[in-house]
Amino acid sequence: MIDRLMITEIIQKYSKFAFYGAQVVAYGAYTAIKHLSSRSPECFIVSNLDGNPREIEGLPVQALETVSPDTLIIIAVTELLQDEIAANLKANGYLRTFKLTSHEEHLLMSDYYASIGKFPLAMKKPGGDIEFTLFEVRHHLDKPLKKRPKLEPWETSIQAGAELTDIRICGIPDNTGDNISIKNKQYSEASAMYWVWKNASAPWVGIEHYRRHLLVSPEMLNDNADAILTLPYICYPNAKSQFQRFVSEDIIAVLLTVLNMLYPDDYDDYVRCLNGKYFYTSNLISAKHGVFADYCKWAFGIMERIEQFDMQSIKKPRALGYIVEMLTSIYFMSNKQALNIRHAQKAIYR
Repeated sequence: MIDRLMITEIIQKYSKFAFYGAQVVAYGAYTAIKHLSSRSPECFIVSNLDGNPREIEGLPVQALETVSPDTLIIIAVTELLQDEIAANLKANGYLRTFKLTSHEEHLLMSDYYASIGKFPLAMKKPGGDIEFTLFEVRHHLDKPLKKRPKLEPWETSIQAGAELTDIRICGIPDNTGDNISIKNKQYSEASAMYWVWKNASAPWVGIEHYRRHLLVSPEMLNDNADAILTLPYICYPNAKSQFQRFVSEDIIAVLLTVLNMLYPDDYDDYVRCLNGKYFYTSNLISAKHGVFADYCKWAFGIMERIEQFDMQSIKKPRALGYIVEMLTSIYFMSNKQALNIRHAQKAIYR
């Protein structure tokens, strides 16, 4: 395994490198490295060609056995799979590897975005003590973490889908007050998002996941921000293609129909977001209460209309949650001029 240095410094030591991965993490890293260092990889490596593109901007997507063992391999997939991939590479004689962890990815992408003047980071600034509650969404079926992170004073757990079980975890059940807890199977973490919208009262609110934390602190709220999200992924060829990995074509068609029906004046902007390359993912959101409420009113109004379509595809587990995730991206991308949106790092726990 390569020593801990910035990946843009490391690749200068090797005549050739490749990315393990061919989706958003790998494509974002490729875009950033190409821009920052004028270096391009030999290829993108995947374990299975099915479900992956055959080429990305003219570079081949190919199987591991076709790559020379002296190639530096940057493991650019979700951090949850990186240890397993690194072990497999080592077992097959590939000893020059670098894990692009969520921290390394954040450093790389924040450097890239700063160089092109997009997606500024949230900065810690002294000031007033702004009340902030960040809700860590959990579920009773979540796989236990090897090491659960200690929650900060402004973080509190909320159990999504509490209506469907008598099992309680530490935290607030999402079946109190105005809620859609009964729909958690389809909405996933968005059922907790709904609860926060309807029941939380802090001036700043947000949600994160038990496995993915949004590294926001109250000092960042003094940065004249309206919302703080993670840096967006860069998608190939566009955000819609990333969305299509998780939902069927009929869901996309219904989403477009409802957007055009409810917001005809903004429809073209929403389509441009879908056809654009940037995508806010995972529903990791913190925002001023009014901004969060405006987003939720817009998103769940759309979801209410989508639910009226009698389609089996939207009844599948997490289907509606994926749509909310896409709506999160559309809302904040389409409002980037009206809102001061800042960005923070995420941490992934196993």
